[in-house]
Amino acid sequence: MKPLFSLLICLATYPAFAQSPFRFEAETGVSSLRLPTPYRNGWHVRQQLTAYLQPRLGVALGLGWGGSSNNNPLTTQPNRYGQPDPNALLDFYNRQERMTDLSAVWLPVLTRRHQLKVQAGLSLQRRREVSIDSIFREQPGLDTYYDALPTYTDQSRVVPMAALGYDYRLSPRWTVGVNAVTYLPANEKAISTIGLRTSYRFNISRDSLGISNGPVEPLTWGVRLVGSRVGENGSSSASSRNITRFVAGLWTEYPLSLTWAMRGEINYAQRGYRFEAYSTGGRSAIGSQTEATYLEMPLLFRHEAAERWHLYAGPYLAFMLNGTSSSDARPTVAISPHTNSGLMLGADYQLSQKVSIDLRYQRDLLQISTTPYSNSYHSYQLGVNWQIR
Repeated sequence: MKPLFSLLICLATYPAFAQSPFRFEAETGVSSLRLPTPYRNGWHVRQQLTAYLQPRLGVALGLGWGGSSNNNPLTTQPNRYGQPDPNALLDFYNRQERMTDLSAVWLPVLTRRHQLKVQAGLSLQRRREVSIDSIFREQPGLDTYYDALPTYTDQSRVVPMAALGYDYRLSPRWTVGVNAVTYLPANEKAISTIGLRTSYRFNISRDSLGISNGPVEPLTWGVRLVGSRVGENGSSSASSRNITRFVAGLWTEYPLSLTWAMRGEINYAQRGYRFEAYSTGGRSAIGSQTEATYLEMPLLFRHEAAERWHLYAGPYLAFMLNGTSSSDARPTVAISPHTNSGLMLGADYQLSQKVSIDLRYQRDLLQISTTPYSNSYHSYQLGVNWQIR
């Protein structure tokens, strides 16, 4: 009891000698997604931004997405019609999870090298799933033709969440650690994640925003050429495929300080996805493909994290210029124009004073137009930037 009592006294008096000079913290983590039986463990990616109102107390906004699936039944020994084992097919599912968290943050331990983080709050959880509801056989037996009836789930709800994490400080700004998050749906078993994360601490002050007096840096501009791997948001079908497309545009950058800059872009972006055809016995699903072009206008805030390395993030608007949808069963039809808004995250490495390469992830989050059933996308991009001036 005496060591425990001493530990409690240390935690109670710790704020007097443990402080952090940085008020903001951005973190990214990759975890294992643990779902209740009969679901399998899946994957989960989480990003979070924390604003510390006091050295040990803060408010955090987190975004997480992940999924779990069991596609093994699709590879079982087919019957004479080419259909998978119907008994095993009932175990097939493809489930996607998306969480948006708002939580309070407390740091009971905060030293030069160690940090313990406790969180509690609410999460908007969206679950999308496709599975097999039932099997109808035309005749008894395993080697006869059957119809498989799928069921689709699209559910949104607010659930309590709690998190616990430990971080080791590599420097005053960078940490690496482990993190566990639990989501508690009503009348259901908990959903949890556990994995690794890295975080970066920083300040946004008058100096960092370039408000204080100082030398005016020149405005720079250039061109950007990109290879992009694009897919449809929310697709729960195993036959949905990402496709490779291209992006080209102009950018201009205005320095706010020695380490911060504001960057605006105008990009011509190709988007789309493909739904592959398949057949089981005498019946088949028809393949289709969607092609679209957009005018994207990102507004990014760029930060020099280390020599030659930059991180940036910001919103964008995407105005559809034209688009078509085609398949073998019907002629090509035009897609109604619409406007999407989303978030772009990335990092770049400066190869020389004029040339840099970047890696980005972008995702449509909101459809601004009133067009029903308009497409939304996500993409992974590898680009080359050339500074002309």
